[in-house]
Amino acid sequence: MKKIIILSLTFLCLISCSSNDSEMVDPDNGNGVITDNNGGDNETKDPIIGTWSLFLSTDGVEVDNCLKKTTFIFNEDNSYNQIEFNTVNNNCDEILNVTGEWTSKNNNVYELRRDGYTSGPDVSFEFSDDGKTMIVVRQTYKRQ
Repeated sequence: MKKIIILSLTFLCLISCSSNDSEMVDPDNGNGVITDNNGGDNETKDPIIGTWSLFLSTDGVEVDNCLKKTTFIFNEDNSYNQIEFNTVNNNCDEILNVTGEWTSKNNNVYELRRDGYTSGPDVSFEFSDDGKTMIVVRQTYKRQ
């Protein structure tokens, strides 16, 4: 009889708990933080974090190999690097290389502030459901 009770209690404990029972997404938070019921925070990555390479131009046409070198690099420490390439006199040249800080403003709007400036523009980003592409200023970038 004791074995049946112990097995029943063990079985009840196993089916009553799951690994994510204590986690929930705070819909009012807006910054990707998951709060558990014990008061702790577990940071999740912002969808912008990563290296993104230009893939489609504003008219939806795949860009050439030179323009594909154009990248945004968004780091977890809220810094970013934007590097642009273009063909100049038949050479693929870097035409822009800026660094700065990014800040999430919620709803996929980010402030991009270049180093040396006190403020920057708010820019809307659109991310695909699978997180592999982002659209900014009608240009499509692929996650590397």
